[in-house]
Amino acid sequence: MYKIYKKVLIWFVVLYSTCISAQVNEYLDAENTRISQSQKTELEVRKFVSDNFKKYKLSHDVNDKLIQHLKEEEEFTDAELKNAINKEKIYELRKLFFYENPNKKENYLAKPIPNSLREQCVNGDFENNTAGYTFWSDQHPQPASGTDFFFSCATPTALTASNVITPTVNDFNSTITLIDNTSPGYQQYDPVLASFGVNVPTLNTNSGTKCIKLNNQEGYGSSDQTTVSRYFPNINEATIEFNFSLIMDNKPAHGQDIQPFFRARVYDQFNNIVDEFCIVANPENCLFEVIYVSRTRRVLYTDWICARLNVGEILNQPGTIEFTVSDCQPSAHFGTVYIDNICGFTCATPQLGALNTNPININCPDVANNEPFQVCGTFQPPVNATLNTIVLNIMQNGSLVATINAPTQLTADTFCFTVFPNLLGANPSGDFELLTTATFNVSCPAGTFVYSISDNSANIGPDISFVDCCIPTLYLSAAAANNLDNLAPMAIRQRQRSNWIIAANIVSVGDNALSNGVIYHAGNFVELTPGFEAEFGAQFAAYPEGCSENYIYKNETQNNNSINTIEKITDETINLVKISRGFTIYPNPSSSTIDIKMKDSQFKKVSITTIDGKMVYERKVEPTDTTQIDVSRYANGVYIINITSEDDELLTEKLIKN
Repeated sequence: MYKIYKKVLIWFVVLYSTCISAQVNEYLDAENTRISQSQKTELEVRKFVSDNFKKYKLSHDVNDKLIQHLKEEEEFTDAELKNAINKEKIYELRKLFFYENPNKKENYLAKPIPNSLREQCVNGDFENNTAGYTFWSDQHPQPASGTDFFFSCATPTALTASNVITPTVNDFNSTITLIDNTSPGYQQYDPVLASFGVNVPTLNTNSGTKCIKLNNQEGYGSSDQTTVSRYFPNINEATIEFNFSLIMDNKPAHGQDIQPFFRARVYDQFNNIVDEFCIVANPENCLFEVIYVSRTRRVLYTDWICARLNVGEILNQPGTIEFTVSDCQPSAHFGTVYIDNICGFTCATPQLGALNTNPININCPDVANNEPFQVCGTFQPPVNATLNTIVLNIMQNGSLVATINAPTQLTADTFCFTVFPNLLGANPSGDFELLTTATFNVSCPAGTFVYSISDNSANIGPDISFVDCCIPTLYLSAAAANNLDNLAPMAIRQRQRSNWIIAANIVSVGDNALSNGVIYHAGNFVELTPGFEAEFGAQFAAYPEGCSENYIYKNETQNNNSINTIEKITDETINLVKISRGFTIYPNPSSSTIDIKMKDSQFKKVSITTIDGKMVYERKVEPTDTTQIDVSRYANGVYIINITSEDDELLTEKLIKN
């Protein structure tokens, strides 16, 4: 009997593996089709830009601000100014294309990996190209975006109607390129560094034939901030580990707050940051090697290194990983990064170290008796670093409530803080978060450099809660005070009891966001009695569970339809003015003076020829949309009026002289 069972089990495993393999192949085929379609769209975008480049001009406000910004921030040549203006015009035309062709955007968005595949890293090393990944580049025109967009590592990024991009292959001038050593154009070493005699491989030597490169080395006119993201329907590992290599410009005259940066983040299903790190271009950080190019420029770079992000808080939940690299704020100095092995990879020694606070959820700690509780975690110092401090901050609504400056227990890789509830105040209420920060000293050639690593929260949801402190029972009547509408605060929408909840009220909370609905849970039962009603459009869940402070909807549908705000696209304002290609002559016919008027554009040269091509008048003018010419001395007949537009297009009209 055992042998039969074993054979059946083996057959089941083989069948299951075959099914999973088929699903992977089906998913990759669909994603490769999507990518191919987006590449065709890119050709359409380029043609649209080419066909319309002379038909539009930047709005005067944007054009003038661009010139003024460059004068304030950088020294620049006329050619660099023209390049900056052209880049911004191309950026605006790209927005116009997607505004006129909204259906073309969808092929740029990666389709979620099927839930049945869980966190399986189908192509973490990009060997199956870019299936599963979405790319975009925020080309912040300078200064159309102003300087307000740049907050160093805190600079936001989001998909818009125009910034979605499909990677090119081995195009090192592209904003995003797929490095592929089996395709034409492959370069073994980064070309920027190679030009200075430094050879850093474009591919990680421990991986396959492909990786991804974000951003390029172009400057002026646009501070490019480029992002790749990937959504996981179910995170089934406590860490996400990967390799990367940085090349960044650094201008000594710029402060650290406006230098290029590289940021790695993981979001939960509600768009909360689970873990992140950020590296700013800084020659004092011995993570970087430095090339001194000139008095005003340094190039910083790393070889391939590995890093780790802790995601234990969202184990078995959806999540999104996101990588962003940015130029400097003034736009003339670049930041680029190569990324590979995003999952299915073990980083034994994270170059940047790691810090993780163990999950903890304390419901209504005993303030009266000041009964302490423990907050513990693990850490790994950055390479060649020594621990300096570990501090625990207790936060509420973003404000600091209390600080514990040193752990009560500390080993080479673990820590524990003893927390007394009276630190939270005499009569605490609401939710609290635990923010753990560690600093490490590294001895660098420029002196001691301090690394800082933080863990913003111990788990999803509040770490410590005094909301609806758990008592045994709750009865919710149909009285107005117990009925819930869309204005209900979180403390009323989320109810828990150690024994039971009986509900006879009306629920109408719902805005298609699972985190904003109503949840009741109790240790023994939740009973919905006559009078209870969940109105159309409401989100409601009830389940048996004690006072856990766990208000996550417990259904499989959530994993299939989880909120993924990273992949929502918003439209943008288009800062273009369409040029009406033509001008008017008034009066026509004329015996004395004529007025020439060009609509929605300007011209810089005007000439008059006879019908047989003889030049009788020619004059260059400062760019204008109108001018006046005396034709009284010309013989009666037909003449050709020629004007040359700002972008060198020649336009003609006939004039009758009488």
